[in-house]
Amino acid sequence: MIHAVLFLCLALAADASADENAYELEAQQQEAQPLTEEEAAAAQLKAEQEQAEIDALNSFVAPDAFQIVLETDILTSTGRFAEVRINITSVFAPLGAARVYQMVKDGAWDRAPFYRVDPDFVVQFGIPGVPALAEKWSPPIIDDPVEVSNQEGTFVMVHSGADTRAQQVFVNLRDNFALDEQNYAPLGQVVEGLELLRTYIYNPTEGRPGGCDQHLLTKNGIDWLRSKVPRINQINRAYIVE
Repeated sequence: MIHAVLFLCLALAADASADENAYELEAQQQEAQPLTEEEAAAAQLKAEQEQAEIDALNSFVAPDAFQIVLETDILTSTGRFAEVRINITSVFAPLGAARVYQMVKDGAWDRAPFYRVDPDFVVQFGIPGVPALAEKWSPPIIDDPVEVSNQEGTFVMVHSGADTRAQQVFVNLRDNFALDEQNYAPLGQVVEGLELLRTYIYNPTEGRPGGCDQHLLTKNGIDWLRSKVPRINQINRAYIVE
């Protein structure tokens, strides 16, 4: 009886393994199927359109100077939402200035969360709260040289290596001159609301300076993050003053 049961188990396992192998083989064969002429032409057209969109984004030139206003979800004693105002000087970092100008104009920072608060270092944000916008603004731009130092209150784009800046930004909460050597190029200065960022923005990852999982935020958006961190602060809306 025991031998019969063992034989049956081995047979079932062999069948399952054979089914799995057959499924993998079928999937590989499907992947290996050559595209039809129509499919290849459609794929080529899509790639060309996507590249044209990226080229258009990268060729944009921002105004010489403009102000970004971030209306936060923090209520003041007067019943109004507190604001952060950032003066951008495009000559400091022309490509970075062009990217943030376009993102704000596109509404990409409306409902964008403050997902990293590293006390006495930086406050970081910039990933759109809407996944479709996060995907739209994910193509990276090339680096700007560092023209001004990372002093307290400067506004800077995040990178993870050469030519990787895309959508994330931070504000220096202190003088962080060591970032100059790491090619973090400031493009503006907070002129109103620095104390708000320093004191009143909720730290969603107390004791973990890296902030919330940025990959999952990019994929799932602000509603997902708020379900995990109900007290997370956000930008209600962002707009440009020229």
